[in-house]
Amino acid sequence: MKKIVLISLALIITGCAKSLLPTGLIMPEYNTEIVSDRSYGQYPENYQKILKDYLQKKLLNHEDAKVEFINKPRKSSINQTGDTYTGYRLCLSINSRNGKSIYTGYKTHLFVINNSEVTLHLFDSGLLKIPFNLCVDRSESNSIYLNEIPDMTEDIPLNEMDNIDLNDTQDITPINKNNIYILCQVNETVRTLYFNEYKRKLVESLGAEEVELEDVKFSTTHILGMNGSEEILINRVSGSIIITELDSDPIVGNCKLLEDKKF
Repeated sequence: MKKIVLISLALIITGCAKSLLPTGLIMPEYNTEIVSDRSYGQYPENYQKILKDYLQKKLLNHEDAKVEFINKPRKSSINQTGDTYTGYRLCLSINSRNGKSIYTGYKTHLFVINNSEVTLHLFDSGLLKIPFNLCVDRSESNSIYLNEIPDMTEDIPLNEMDNIDLNDTQDITPINKNNIYILCQVNETVRTLYFNEYKRKLVESLGAEEVELEDVKFSTTHILGMNGSEEILINRVSGSIIITELDSDPIVGNCKLLEDKKF
């Protein structure tokens, strides 16, 4: 009899806990309610300086932090922990040193700016992962294929980030219709993949078998896909690959571009 009572109490407590944690409480998500144009505030023309000043105050070791711009400000309304943040959303990928002076690797940071103030700042951590769709501006005309990216790229120091021109779209190449092959070193394992942005495909080769990833998304800077329980995120600029499984720490590796098969 006591066992039955205990089991019943456990079920009630579990049900209550779930009801107190709705889906959007921890993970940020788009606000689907109608928002007036006035609520977004003015477009942050000097958004690079706004973020630079903000991060110099917030980052532990900002002097040698490195940044990659993922997109430009765009009107968005985002729900997080029961509150709604409306303004202009943009995302950065930041690699900074932790308290032990060790680079943590590039992590996605999401910002909402309203009337020149940062009202929301979230970043990838052990407790939170920024949903990919919140940082992607999908536009075929702005796409650039991986093999067209210059071999040499420079990391942008934090103190120079307000000088970057994100409107520079010179030499943008139409989407390639061919398969592009990449080899990725992840820990002690080499993983072979190819993608075709024209066909919206990302495929991993496992011996003689090929596994087509699901929910594949392309942006100017990233490729995302799901392989079973694995989320695979490839940075098209740095060549890094991040593999994340549920309830596990992300695994980071590096990829090498191959324009074609050797034979």
